[in-house]
Amino acid sequence: VSPPKCKIEPMIAQKALADSSPDYRVPLGVWLKLAGSLLTGKPRSVLADSLAAFADGRPQVRFLGLGNLPAEKPCVVVCNHNSLSGFKAIWIALGISAALAGRRASGVQEDINWVMTAAWTYPDEPLKARLLTPLTRWTFARLARSYGFVNMPPMPPAPHEVQARAAAVLKVVRLARQRREQGVLIGLAPEGRDNGPEMGEFPEGVGEFIGMLVKAGLAVLPVGVFEDGNTLVVSIGETFVPEVPADRPGRDAVVSAQVMAAIRSQLPGVD
Repeated sequence: VSPPKCKIEPMIAQKALADSSPDYRVPLGVWLKLAGSLLTGKPRSVLADSLAAFADGRPQVRFLGLGNLPAEKPCVVVCNHNSLSGFKAIWIALGISAALAGRRASGVQEDINWVMTAAWTYPDEPLKARLLTPLTRWTFARLARSYGFVNMPPMPPAPHEVQARAAAVLKVVRLARQRREQGVLIGLAPEGRDNGPEMGEFPEGVGEFIGMLVKAGLAVLPVGVFEDGNTLVVSIGETFVPEVPADRPGRDAVVSAQVMAAIRSQLPGVD
């Protein structure tokens, strides 16, 4: 399996095409199969669904830096969490998952294990909080079960969810350790929320979390996802191992700063 056919070339600095944006449309067949899996609990492959989502050329996608993909190295894939008009965060996961297709030298395919929010929360909208938060909690739990993702309480965690968040962190770290030799891929959008085209600060504790994954033997693979005219661009940087200070004070900020800089280096407007 290889990434969907697309134009792969060095990025040319230019203004986005006027009045043009990607046509984000997941094929109906993918939605129907996913709905069936949510109801039955049948396992699904995010890799297969990602390739299917781009198969008809909507949206157009361009992959940059495919040569940076490590053949078998275990990695935590970190990316920006942008929010644009007509753009849904699902396309971040779909685009990166499609880009990672066929990365292994052995040709063995492996899905990326995404860390995803456990629910959408609406602190300032009581009606949505009562109606949509429980619905998304149910949906996302079943989505994680079908794809093998890990649900994590949204940031900042509610007081009653602190323990659940700690348990989710430990689950991811155990996964990293257990499957390190198989080249595990763990996906994470460190911002944890929509921030528009510009990156936002990482919530407290994210740098500490990434540091734990690094200590478990994972390198960091930075990815930037953005629009260039009517094309969705997935830009892949070089893997690196951030410095993780031995002393806890300041460790969170030090790791976060390194990871944020690496992701930003894959976004437009950064020299």
